[in-house]
Formats: sequence, structure tokens, C-alpha cells
Amino acid sequence: MTAHGDDSGVTGSALFAGSVLFASLPPRCGAALAASSRTSTARPGAVVQVTGEPVGRLVVITAGALHVVREDRSGHQRHVRVLGPGSHLGLVEFALGCPARHTVVAAEATTLTSVSHGALRSAAAACPVLNDSITRELAWKVVESEQHLASITSEDVLTRLSAYLVSLPGSPRQDGRIRVRLPLSQSDLATHLGTTPETLSRRLHDLIASGSVERVARREFDLDHRRLTGA
Repeated sequence: MTAHGDDSGVTGSALFAGSVLFASLPPRCGAALAASSRTSTARPGAVVQVTGEPVGRLVVITAGALHVVREDRSGHQRHVRVLGPGSHLGLVEFALGCPARHTVVAAEATTLTSVSHGALRSAAAACPVLNDSITRELAWKVVESEQHLASITSEDVLTRLSAYLVSLPGSPRQDGRIRVRLPLSQSDLATHLGTTPETLSRRLHDLIASGSVERVARREFDLDHRRLTGA
């Protein structure tokens, strides 16, 4: 991992906070990984990983967000994915032993906890539950990629936007709506959904006009899940 953030030198259980990958580990396996983990912070815009560089650690986002960036042949960069708390980075590189496949940049102030591939490999060998969890996570990556591709090619922008908003973690309000916060700018969300910022803005306006969505701040919205899902 490229150390463009500030290393806090903290180790511990933050590695497992909200991460499905480590959620089912027995205490003995978790303790071994936590002992070899390292926590660092990255400022907004800090480069966490560069395409083609060696990858020696698995990284878990414990707070904040990262942009996964892809560069085309002309040098133009686009944000293709957003990783939030509980997401991990470097599992495919761990499994394949390959260099970094993407450049990754901090979208906001972000806390990262990492563990070396060597420690992860040792823990997986000693703990079959972890080995199974790694296999499941890799399989889910394939499923998610297929679903995202199918969504972009077969659904309209309004449907994709509605599904994305409903998928965000949120907090219930007294009126029954769910408040969510966009983890990325609207221009980045447009790229993620395979559309233009102008089209995304129009479709978001349509949802607001219909009463399905209410904007309460620049990136915060109250959602009517029943209307958005057609339930």
C-alpha cells in the first residue's frame, strides 16, 4: 500500500469493525490478526494505492471512503467504484499474487486498518473459517460485478438511481423515512451508475418531485423506501 496518508501506529480490533470478511472469526484467529494489524489515516485526495505497484497488505476501511480510479489509454481518469466502511481492498491481489489493479484515492478523511498478506495467509491456514470467508467474499465480488453490469445494460437511470439510494445505509426518521448520505459527489455517482451528471440530476429531480426523495442537505436525503421500491 502506498503510504500517502498519516500512519498512526495503532493496532487492534479496528480491523474487524463492520467487515463481513472477519465477522465470523473465532477469538483466537481474530487476536492473531489484530496483533499484526496497523491503522493509518488518509487525508482527502491522498493516494492509497497506485495501479501496477506491489501489494503486500489487505486494507479494511474503518471510516471514510475511497475512490477506485481507472485510467483509460488517453490518460483520462474516472471513478468506477466507492469503498465505504467495512469494505476491503487487496483481496483479489492477495488471492492472485498480482500487483495493484487500480489506483485508489481517499474521497474524504479516511481511517484504514491493514494486515500483511503473510499474516493473513498464516491465519487462513490455521483457521478454516477465515479461508471459507475469503472464498465467499471473492465469489460475491463476481456476483456484484455481474449484477452491476446487468443493471447498467438493462435498466434505465431512474431505476438504477432508486436501487442505489435504497442500498445505502441509513437511519430511520420519525415520519418513517430513511435518512441516507451519499458517500460521493453526484458527478462520481453518475459515473458509477453509467450515466452523465446532467441525466442523473434530472432523474434525481424527478424522484424529489414525486415525493420519493427529499433533499435535506447537499449529500443527505430522506427516502420513502416504499415508493422507491414500488412496494
